[in-house]
Amino acid sequence: MAYQRRIITESIRLTGSPVASGSSVVWRAPVPCTVVKVHGYRSGGAGAVVNAKIGSKAVLASNLTAGSSVFASASPAGTDGRMAEGAVLALDVISGDATTVIIQADIAIDADVNDLP
Repeated sequence: MAYQRRIITESIRLTGSPVASGSSVVWRAPVPCTVVKVHGYRSGGAGAVVNAKIGSKAVLASNLTAGSSVFASASPAGTDGRMAEGAVLALDVISGDATTVIIQADIAIDADVNDLP
């Protein structure tokens, strides 16, 4: 059976006056996989700081300052992005005063599409 790596993206769009700090669960891993990149975007306000976490552990060693008009991106170091089957991924707004925040996580799955539950 041939296995082919595929990338999926999980994201969240938050709005507020400003967007409140907090954590939002967006995905549960059906098979072992790896978060390979986190992206952040913001509009309004002066800034937004974001990250992602697997369980209670931050994916990025340093929080990401979300870009305005372009997505800012960062990759996890070493094995910080690895997810076991059943692990939960949350996207976090750490701080800031933006009125819109978009956070995305790119996840690599090394499994045949037909093998996924």
